[in-house]
Amino acid sequence: MGIMEQQELTSWKVTKSNELIQAGYALTLNEQRLVLFCIAQIDSRKPIRRIKDIVASDFAEAYGIDTRHAYEALEDATDKLWNREVKTRFGDGRIEKIRWVSMATYHKGTGRVTVNFSPEIIPLLTLLTKRFTTYELRYISKLTSSYSIRFYEYLKQYANLKKAITVDLLEFREMLQLGGTYTRFSNLKARVIQPSINQVNEYTDLAVTWLPVREKRAVVALKFKIAISNQGELPLH
Repeated sequence: MGIMEQQELTSWKVTKSNELIQAGYALTLNEQRLVLFCIAQIDSRKPIRRIKDIVASDFAEAYGIDTRHAYEALEDATDKLWNREVKTRFGDGRIEKIRWVSMATYHKGTGRVTVNFSPEIIPLLTLLTKRFTTYELRYISKLTSSYSIRFYEYLKQYANLKKAITVDLLEFREMLQLGGTYTRFSNLKARVIQPSINQVNEYTDLAVTWLPVREKRAVVALKFKIAISNQGELPLH
């Protein structure tokens, strides 16, 4: 019996420390989905087993894809996840890099994946008592871009703040690990920001409005107003 038969998807929750949400990393959509599917099996209040097993049929049900696609997605994600890192930049100039996993195995022909979270990532996922964010897995299940998922998680931190937040553009680029891509703001807006906000508004529990913050003619920050979607979008002032 698969996990999904034992527990309704609507009850699955993802909890991450805000430090992890704000850290710099780049994962593909398949990798994001695999990592979040594993995290959703964790009770963030308790110690956890680092090893998580994922069955393709459960993965397919969670993300509304066919099982054949789930096999391919899991194989692709497992192949790449080992090399992915999380980067945190500290105020004193230090840069800390940690791996997501210490092991990732695709069991060919069985439709099963085994993921072993790294010891360094565990404190960012479990025994959390402050500065963490929780959301329901179903809200990101229809998002089709890794950027959309990052936007959702970042904005979800401030959903109950009831005032606009302003994010430094360079820090936001660092979080998304954009490097030398989308250096022109018009491209960043068209390819990353607006599509992500559109998906967040359409598929999740957030209603988001945004605008660029300029100094002279250059965009230096992004300003977001966030509300729970049943309250409707809030105007920026």
